[in-house]
Amino acid sequence: MARFFVFEPDMDEATGPRAEHILIPIHDFSLGGTERIAFRLAGEWVRRGRRVTVLAGAADGPMRPQVPDGVGIEVLAEPVPRSTFSRMRLGAAMAGPAKALAPDAVFLIGNFHFAVARALKQAMPRAPIVGKISNPLVPAGLGTGPLARALAGWWSGGVDRLVAMSPGLRDELSQIVPAERTLAIADPFLDDDVAVMARSGQPQEPLSLLFVGRLEPQKNPLLALATAARLRDMGVPFTLTMIGGGAMEQRVRKEVARLALTDHVVLQGHVSNPAPFFREADMLLMTSRYEGVPAVIGEALVAGIPFVATPCTAWLEGLVSRDPGLGTLVTAHEARQLADAVQLRAAQPFPSADVIEQAIGGHRLSAAAEAYLAAFDTLVREQDQP
Repeated sequence: MARFFVFEPDMDEATGPRAEHILIPIHDFSLGGTERIAFRLAGEWVRRGRRVTVLAGAADGPMRPQVPDGVGIEVLAEPVPRSTFSRMRLGAAMAGPAKALAPDAVFLIGNFHFAVARALKQAMPRAPIVGKISNPLVPAGLGTGPLARALAGWWSGGVDRLVAMSPGLRDELSQIVPAERTLAIADPFLDDDVAVMARSGQPQEPLSLLFVGRLEPQKNPLLALATAARLRDMGVPFTLTMIGGGAMEQRVRKEVARLALTDHVVLQGHVSNPAPFFREADMLLMTSRYEGVPAVIGEALVAGIPFVATPCTAWLEGLVSRDPGLGTLVTAHEARQLADAVQLRAAQPFPSADVIEQAIGGHRLSAAAEAYLAAFDTLVREQDQP
């Protein structure tokens, strides 16, 4: 099983103060992988006897029903609807209500929400703030020099600990922020009782490709369509099912028509439970520009299917180096490379259940929930010291 850094508390202090009440600030209930993971963690923390409150800037979005039973929900009395610069106002709007809730610790679910950290820290200086690095903290093109370090420090200001979702991502993060501010906790995209689906043989024609992601620039759905067009021109029998909605939906529909892909591409829109689509697919196609730990890769592997992906995260590099049978990582964001990789991958056997479990078993929920609580509790005890 993959090994991860686990935040281990000092056992001599284990009976001291702990984070009894954890606050999770979110902008709204929009669809997103970080929200889904955060809600799953919140439910697990409640089951372990902690109190968890979600503080939302607005009630918009379809994910509110996914907040587990037992997790409190508070929405700002004067909502801050999502807009281009709304994050810059959200922290000030949340500071008073957050202080009134009197949390022992704050969990920021991803980089998008780091903008609220300074205001919350000013309002609640003794409440430690832990933030998950859901995507690269600074653009890759900036490297690790003074500008990158300055930008990383500014953007993460107010966050006491930055959580990378794998040891490799923590190593990258430590090049631009002090290592003592970082830790690694595997992103829990797997429930403890989910078994890896075993498949035999290899994909059959026509190949069933699956794309799962928001139709947004980060996920680069137009590159998925360009890859589909290339596969068609290569004479590869296939279908591509695209799950997800977003701001680019109309543009994607127009591109499907422009490329004459209506016989090959099915746009499903948002699907609340994509598990059946993973079970029916032969391969996952990921075309993202950047990612942290993309949960859809884990969902695909649990369903027994390999992936073909762009070079969007060091985490995927680690998976492929561990066992190339899990999937293929191309070297450029290019339709030709992706199409060639899909064709080659389709001629190889499905990865075995044992190989998949060894690669992603560390991403199960209970271990991550415990590691986060250990981090919260240790930080609370540090604050309690004179």
